[in-house]
Amino acid sequence: MAQPAACLAKPISAPRAEPRAVRRGQAVFRHAFVPAVLGFFVGAWAFKDACARALQAASIPMDFISVVLLGSIALVWMAEQLYPQNPDWNYRLMSSGARGFLRLGRDLLYLFVIALVSALFIRVTTFEVDAALKGMGFTAPSLLWPHAAPFAVKVGLAFFCVELFSYWLHRAAHHSPFLWRFHSTHHVISELGALKAVRTHPIDNVFFHLVRYTPLLLLGAGREEIVTVTYFGGLLGILAHANVNVAEGILGLVVNLPRYHSVHHSSNIEESRANFGCHTILWDRVFGTFQRAPKGALSVGVEPLGPRTLWQELIAPFRLDGDVS
Repeated sequence: MAQPAACLAKPISAPRAEPRAVRRGQAVFRHAFVPAVLGFFVGAWAFKDACARALQAASIPMDFISVVLLGSIALVWMAEQLYPQNPDWNYRLMSSGARGFLRLGRDLLYLFVIALVSALFIRVTTFEVDAALKGMGFTAPSLLWPHAAPFAVKVGLAFFCVELFSYWLHRAAHHSPFLWRFHSTHHVISELGALKAVRTHPIDNVFFHLVRYTPLLLLGAGREEIVTVTYFGGLLGILAHANVNVAEGILGLVVNLPRYHSVHHSSNIEESRANFGCHTILWDRVFGTFQRAPKGALSVGVEPLGPRTLWQELIAPFRLDGDVS
């Protein structure tokens, strides 16, 4: 006897598989994106003089490095829309409404305003350090820096020297209450993305700038390699914070990939005390602080999780009572 149609169990539909073209595109992206970003750096730097002249001729009030870094942010942002690691970390302006615009507005404030304040502080402190060295009659010994070496060799040496000192300051910033009060501004963010690379406190920027570049000045490094390393570091910082899923590959032995840096931003304090490299993961591998990302979703931020006010991020760290909440 046939059963009524209403009593028949409906078959459970299998999850829809993504089209082969989509899966193929994702695979290509995961393996090609990081080399493409690094290629963008090399290509832009190869034509930097022509680009600088074009900006000057067009009366655009921006330097070459700023323009290329903004271009890098735009490049990574497009990748985040196509292949996000966590879709909830994107701004989603059309679906999130006012919240999405507020999140974007806060990041743009840091990009265009706080970055200018940081640049001013850095310029003043760099001038003071340079003046102090000259006042003491200091001249960098020519034997300490390989001036006759190929430019690529000098850039590589400068980069890993900068990152070595940056690594140790970064470790200290997560253990010293004084340094943490300023560095924590960068860690209160509860989602990662390209613009989050600039969500830093101006005083924290000054500390890192002095520790990164004073040793190069003492060693006698040239201005050209210092500028190149500064730009390259900015590009890698944007990449490290990107909301994208990329394969590790050979470059993952050195480059601080998003999956590595997301561990450092974990809301779990024990997990966050790993992967201290800002732009390279090499020194974490050398000094035993490298940690792979755990399986599953990763919560980022500082407990208690949630948005902070501008007061909490920028002004409260100056309070003498130690309360930055």
